[in-house]
Amino acid sequence: MKVQGSQQRVVTTAQAPVSSAEASATATTEPVKAGWVAKGGKAAPVTAPGANATETRNKATAEQFFAAFGKRDLSTVEQHYRPDAKFKDDMFTLTKRSSIMKMWNGSPPFKTFKAEVLEAKGDTVKAKWTCDYVMFGKQVHNEIESTLTFDAQGKIVSQNEHWDRTKWMSQALPMIPKFLQGAAYAVMGPLLSMNLGG
Repeated sequence: MKVQGSQQRVVTTAQAPVSSAEASATATTEPVKAGWVAKGGKAAPVTAPGANATETRNKATAEQFFAAFGKRDLSTVEQHYRPDAKFKDDMFTLTKRSSIMKMWNGSPPFKTFKAEVLEAKGDTVKAKWTCDYVMFGKQVHNEIESTLTFDAQGKIVSQNEHWDRTKWMSQALPMIPKFLQGAAYAVMGPLLSMNLGG
């Protein structure tokens, strides 16, 4: 867990090893290749022609957010969320910043990380980020579509993300047959969200 156009801005950072034991798995990064298209149609410019100051600010903030996230600078990441920020993806449903940060603190280190801001429109920013990491002893490559919504002060109100659930499950938990993957998500999601504080 395609975009075309010369105006796309790419944030590319590498996750620093979290321990000397992981030093050999230091992150490597590459620019996101042009040509990716978000779900639902043609890629939009990073900011529409005549974008207002709010859209420009939100785009820049999103770039700062993903740059910090890719470096695992979680202190900076936390500053971008409102205390009552909401997060929802194909696994978690979280309703406060403390739960979101508990999730990020518990996530595995990235071997590679790439992020690209695709569109800033009104109070929302659409982006794509990809990463490689190890989960349950398995190599996982995930491509995530992310929508950030900002408040008037430029803080993240909500973050909604989607990925290919079948592909992720087949990589991270290959012992679960495809016909049971939906049920596995239905059980794991609420349990994991509750464990993080909801």
